[in-house]
Amino acid sequence: MSRSHKVQVTLDEVEYAAIRRRAEAEGLKHAAVVREAIQEYCVKPDRRRRQQEALEALRNMPPAPVPESWSEWKREYSRLKTKFLPTDPPDLRDTRAAGSSHPSESDDDR
Repeated sequence: MSRSHKVQVTLDEVEYAAIRRRAEAEGLKHAAVVREAIQEYCVKPDRRRRQQEALEALRNMPPAPVPESWSEWKREYSRLKTKFLPTDPPDLRDTRAAGSSHPSESDDDR
């Protein structure tokens, strides 16, 4: 969980009355109303801006070539998938790694 920080704010009567009314109407504490306001005013717009930037970056990417057939796509996908995987994940069925008493067991025997 992330660290919490305490912020102290001084409000005028109009601001405090607005928070108090909202808190009472929704059955919340004053601090919850303030946190919600921060989410709406600061956090959500920042998240939307980052999402828009990501979408714009995707839109600006050059188009990818379309394969002629499904089998061509599968071949290319398999080639690229293995190209970018530095090591294969451990085979959980590999009993030799767990200290099997059958060191001569081949992959075909499993």
